[in-house]
Amino acid sequence: MIKAVNLSVNLDSKTIINSVSFDIERGEYLSIIGPNGAGKSTLLKSLCRIINFSSGGIKISGKNIIEYNQKELAKKITYIGQLHPNDFTVEEFILFSRYPYFSAFSGISKKDKDVTHESMKITYTAEFAKRKLSDLSSGERQRVSIASALAQETDIILFDEPVTHLDPYFDREISELIYDIHLKKDLTVIIATHNLNNALKYSGRVMAIKKGKIEFMKNSDQISPEDMRGLFGIDFISLENPADKKTVMIRV
Repeated sequence: MIKAVNLSVNLDSKTIINSVSFDIERGEYLSIIGPNGAGKSTLLKSLCRIINFSSGGIKISGKNIIEYNQKELAKKITYIGQLHPNDFTVEEFILFSRYPYFSAFSGISKKDKDVTHESMKITYTAEFAKRKLSDLSSGERQRVSIASALAQETDIILFDEPVTHLDPYFDREISELIYDIHLKKDLTVIIATHNLNNALKYSGRVMAIKKGKIEFMKNSDQISPEDMRGLFGIDFISLENPADKKTVMIRV
């Protein structure tokens, strides 16, 4: 689904991503972890051309990313960052996510409206469809972000720190919603996150980056405290969560 070869990104004469190569399979759930400033967000943004890469290459569904026009690419891959408050209503914002399908001649179609309403139903945002984004909590806005991604009808969704600044309740709610949608719709999901235990719980594989390079890329159940110590420079211990038998990493 995604193939990067010797990918580098330079910003302001500084190398942020340094010659990384990887493959991401269709339907995979991959988490990207690493210290602050490692290049997680930059890598995500380069995969959808928000940021242009400096060298190397990216293929999406076997096609070079530079060969897609903007609307074509927007039908293949969606980037979801932090949604800031504004005066759009929830319904308006989600409907606007259908822009790759808008036509200058036909305007907003019945399908655009139907997909918008279905996306709100799936993400439990229909109940506040007429409210402004500025009136919502952080957790509610994140659900709107997910609805907008669904409305765009892409096979790949990139999430940039989707549970940052959320309380434990909304952290779990949003994480479970993303994972459930990933399974039901067979979506390829790539998440940059600081929540290490979410990465271990939900991901098939985890990519760890540090100083713009891939430190390791492993199945989530193969990651050790030694891997985490090498990545963050502090000690961890691993425990088994009795509720789901997943590994939990704890700083020591």
